[in-house]
Amino acid sequence: MERAMQIGISIVILMTVVFIYTSLNAENLRQTDHVLKDTTVKVIWREDVFDKELKEKVNVIKLNDNYFANITDPEKAVLGYLASTIGNECYSEGEKSNVKCKILTALNLGAQCSEANKTFLKSWFKDDKEIADQIENCKPKAVSSVLEKTFDVVTITTNSSTIKVKIQGLNLDFKKENTYKWTEDLSFRVNEDKLSLIERKKH
Repeated sequence: MERAMQIGISIVILMTVVFIYTSLNAENLRQTDHVLKDTTVKVIWREDVFDKELKEKVNVIKLNDNYFANITDPEKAVLGYLASTIGNECYSEGEKSNVKCKILTALNLGAQCSEANKTFLKSWFKDDKEIADQIENCKPKAVSSVLEKTFDVVTITTNSSTIKVKIQGLNLDFKKENTYKWTEDLSFRVNEDKLSLIERKKH
């Protein structure tokens, strides 16, 4: 009987140690996902590529595959927010609400304005009411055949507590066959598992 109690106590102690270790390890992994390096990276740009079906060159968005493969959650939330408000080769698949976008797909954020998409973004911008409201009221929008606001070049600079985004964008007027360039600089503060927009300058 005494032997059985000792074994039972040992099992309880072992399970407790395993639980604590697993919890700490999971927390460390979660925190590691949020660690930002001091670096500047060009993450998005445009290139002319040959389209076999059209048999001519077309201008498309290109992604820094290495950056997207190793992106942290705060950077993912920032780019996800921007890619939900600026065109990035978005096309509807079947239903109008099922809009897939190049950048959102690369971020594994699903369809534009989907519940999964909005849940992730709002979890990061929960203390920034203006952005949280934008995310909540997001409406799926496929590429327009008349006017399109899109990315040209995106550069991201990070340090331990800040994500700075420099966007060189394009407004495409297909009807008038005109292209207008614009630039915007945004700075986001990272505080543990929260993001907030601290500065926004349009040029």
